[in-house]
Amino acid sequence: MKRLYSLTLLILAILISACASSLTKDIEVESASDPKVNLKAYKTYAWIGSAAVLNDPEGKWQPAEFDISSDIKFLINRELRNKNLSEVQDQEAEIAMSFFTGVDMEAQNLKVDPNTNVEIPVNVPKASLIVVALDIETGFVVWIGVATGNINEDATIETTKARINYAITKMFNQ
Repeated sequence: MKRLYSLTLLILAILISACASSLTKDIEVESASDPKVNLKAYKTYAWIGSAAVLNDPEGKWQPAEFDISSDIKFLINRELRNKNLSEVQDQEAEIAMSFFTGVDMEAQNLKVDPNTNVEIPVNVPKASLIVVALDIETGFVVWIGVATGNINEDATIETTKARINYAITKMFNQ
């Protein structure tokens, strides 16, 4: 019986990981830092803001039923705490954090027609997230993370939150 239980848990874990990878397979994440900067030397940060850009001429974008910006900021704060950084008042911070989001409902991709092997342009709504860390003393960017992915217009709140969590977690742990 114990062996059957272990096997069931293993199969469940494989199914869950397969769902997670299909949930995030279109998300591309990159991060880069200034090679001359020791990021581990920073201990404090403050927020300098965020911005959002929307390209939706036909009004197809339906905002989620939750505050995406608050979720993004919460997840970034979590990752910064995991890196032993503390949030402080502006004048006490070593790093200034900011993020930018963008949605392009008119983004175009090329899709290969399996019958003819011809690439056909298709509309694939895209979203992106850019997170930036600036050294307050110098004003230079010391770290940047970028995540891009497709927008699923039928996605649930849980799915959207899981995709954002995946992107931010990967961004800070590459």
